[in-house]
Amino acid sequence: MDFSYTVEQRQICGLMEECCERYLNDGVYADDESGTFRRDKWSRLAGTGLLGLPFPAAYGGAEQGMLTTALAIRSLARRCQDEGLVFSVCAQMSAAQVPLWVYGSEEQQAGYLAPLIDGRFIGSSVITEAGAGSDSSAMTTSVEKEPEGYILNGIKTFATLAPESDILLVYGKHAGGLPMLDVSAFILEARQQEYEIGQVFEKMGLRTSPMSEVLLNHTRIPAHRLLGRERQGMGIFFKAMLWERIIVSAYHVGAMEQQYEQTYQYAGQRKQFGQAIRSFEGVYDKLVQMRIRLETSTLMLYKVCEDFDQGRCGMHSASMLKLHTSESKVQNSLAAVQIWGAYGYVKESPPEKQMRDSLASKLYSGTSEMQKKIMLEGLGEGYE
Repeated sequence: MDFSYTVEQRQICGLMEECCERYLNDGVYADDESGTFRRDKWSRLAGTGLLGLPFPAAYGGAEQGMLTTALAIRSLARRCQDEGLVFSVCAQMSAAQVPLWVYGSEEQQAGYLAPLIDGRFIGSSVITEAGAGSDSSAMTTSVEKEPEGYILNGIKTFATLAPESDILLVYGKHAGGLPMLDVSAFILEARQQEYEIGQVFEKMGLRTSPMSEVLLNHTRIPAHRLLGRERQGMGIFFKAMLWERIIVSAYHVGAMEQQYEQTYQYAGQRKQFGQAIRSFEGVYDKLVQMRIRLETSTLMLYKVCEDFDQGRCGMHSASMLKLHTSESKVQNSLAAVQIWGAYGYVKESPPEKQMRDSLASKLYSGTSEMQKKIMLEGLGEGYE
């Protein structure tokens, strides 16, 4: 593998870092405390072209590969202190934009994908329910077909970006048949008042990324807003999850880089017993382990992205990457808090916020336990 950046990749990553330094790091701790989503920051990011990197030029995209897209996300996360914003970008690109790109009609792509790319719209993927988390087939949101479209009824929960979204990609289940084969996906519009936002959740971390319930009460959806074919919903969702597990892993790597740089510098500046704490075994041992987890995560990210761009990346590889980077992110955050000591435990210190932001990484896009279950199918690949 060639680990050197192309000129274009360097330019893209440089643009991400410049955007962070100029526009994205103001008021981060205040926004985190209040749980405020900053649409002005979202517009700034959209203006860099980030949201369109892998998508068709016809809709404002740049037609870049997964590796270039991941490098851009990594650079964003390396310099942006607002992890909720970075996570929101990953969620929309993978779970809302990718399905529209792969399965949407030309009309749907022009009407929804294009404004998502240029920042006019924000979009959310809505599948989880109170009784259907890891087991999506247990969803109870119902789909009833009628002559001119469909009727949806149900309550969705833990929908990232839903309170700020202009469109939702909602999954529901038809009656009868096999649960995994009876799910369809639909595009809902906020301006048509086709749904209500229920409880908006107060979260431990990623607080600038809003999350809520979505209430569907006899919601009528015209036939032209079915995404893909009827009962193709789970295939659409799995495609989105393949992308999401790679893209959020790029975010994890960048966030770990930011954290490591800050913690390494702090350990060199903080003195106890007349010397920098970095010279003490208990501290440099933690720094070494942090660096190893960061390096292995980076190498795995490159490999999975390269495999994806060559058309040979399966879900088990994406799950392995996501498992490793999320577990590494949590372990590195624990180590950083320990190194910073009391300073790492108080509000408005980098490690305290990074610790809270990191914990969700073991839950979203499939829990760590689900990633291991998925990996079981590919454990022997390449070794038989």
